[in-house]
Amino acid sequence: GDLCQDLQESYNTIRPPKPVRRRRGTCSWLCITSYQLIYSMITTSFALSILPQEAERLNTADTSLWLAAYVMICGATQLICPLAGLLSDRLSSTMGRRRPVMLLASLFSAAGFLSLYFCSRYEWPHPFLMSLAFTETALNVAYAAHAALPADLRAPETDVENPGDTEADAGLISGIMALHSFIGAVCAVCVLDVAKGFPLYSFYQFYGAAVVVICILVSCVAKEEPSSNLQLPSAGEIAAAYTMDRARDMDFFWVCYGRLLFYTSQSVIVFMSYFIRDMFQVTSEKEVISKLSTLVLIGQLLGAVVAVPSSRMSDHVGCKPAVYVSCVVQCITFLTFILAPMLAWNVMLIGASFYGLGSGSYMSVDYALALKCLPSNKDRAQSFGLWGIAGFIGSCLGPLVAGGVLWLFPGPDSTSLHAPQFQYKGYAFGLLLAGSLPALAVIPATKQIIRKV
Repeated sequence: GDLCQDLQESYNTIRPPKPVRRRRGTCSWLCITSYQLIYSMITTSFALSILPQEAERLNTADTSLWLAAYVMICGATQLICPLAGLLSDRLSSTMGRRRPVMLLASLFSAAGFLSLYFCSRYEWPHPFLMSLAFTETALNVAYAAHAALPADLRAPETDVENPGDTEADAGLISGIMALHSFIGAVCAVCVLDVAKGFPLYSFYQFYGAAVVVICILVSCVAKEEPSSNLQLPSAGEIAAAYTMDRARDMDFFWVCYGRLLFYTSQSVIVFMSYFIRDMFQVTSEKEVISKLSTLVLIGQLLGAVVAVPSSRMSDHVGCKPAVYVSCVVQCITFLTFILAPMLAWNVMLIGASFYGLGSGSYMSVDYALALKCLPSNKDRAQSFGLWGIAGFIGSCLGPLVAGGVLWLFPGPDSTSLHAPQFQYKGYAFGLLLAGSLPALAVIPATKQIIRKV
């Protein structure tokens, strides 16, 4: 017995027991996931104000199609995410796998914003397209690395004192990321409103600096372990990063497909400034921005209010009920917008409230749903790259469908160089086809998920 005890003590001296990892606090997760805030701030301001204005400033005709092209470029750059995730998974660095990618990509995005500044200031339409693609690519490389960071830092079930805490972590992280998304959108509206007297190109300078500052903050708080598994991927592995195993990963496929449909529905708000101008006869650009800011503030503030409580509730009842409720509310949102021009402006405020409630409910479980259904045969960053692509394909499809419908219904003043108008039928069909119907289609897609989520 003494011999066995001595051997055991010698073994523990050579190989100490595996330390127990404790859950991170809410403040820590708020800092680690803060890149979501600046990312949401940029995408919101681009979609609602900056890109629509640039489409009219830089192009003399077919501005709805140019706007759709800008949004499609932003979405197409998401195709880099699985490859960026794969390279991040294989990175060897004393700083870990994610932080070096985020920092380098943020510096490239700052350079891209500087290029956008000059293209906008001197009205160079074609260089603007290339600069937009470069900037969005860099932003999405950083986003791909950041999306996997919480999953890396979340303690595995085998390493925590209470294994059930990991499920609570999933809900908390998802809720905080949703909260960042809505706060970022609110900040975007506030910046647009405060700086509406400034030249449009001044925003690019601010966003370039903000991305770098936020990435530095994330890197300081998110202490990764050093990685030493450098191995360049083969062509087959790169191709595999863009595919799923239908036999084993169908749950994750349905998560991504539902996300694609939901973001298709959400993205039609990119035409909301045109909708306000044409359907409510608003001739002043400042008044359009003011009314648009009011709608966005209502929606995003309500979304921020319901995000964390919804994520907490999903820990007890599951993610699916939140998805079902959010999709029904989202459908009602666009039906309300369709009816508003025939009733009153205040109906738009009601629609914005529905939009916030629906978006908040869905986004509160969006990340958690993906985290619980991650493929077993892929690294985390690759999987979240595909998840990101699903959202941005939807962000492309919405403007493409709605923009095409609007193009089919030009208004009587559509020959004007900088203010083409569209008919009510175009907006109604666009909101119905690209807004309400995709939102409802998320429900049967989510029902296909077999895993208990």
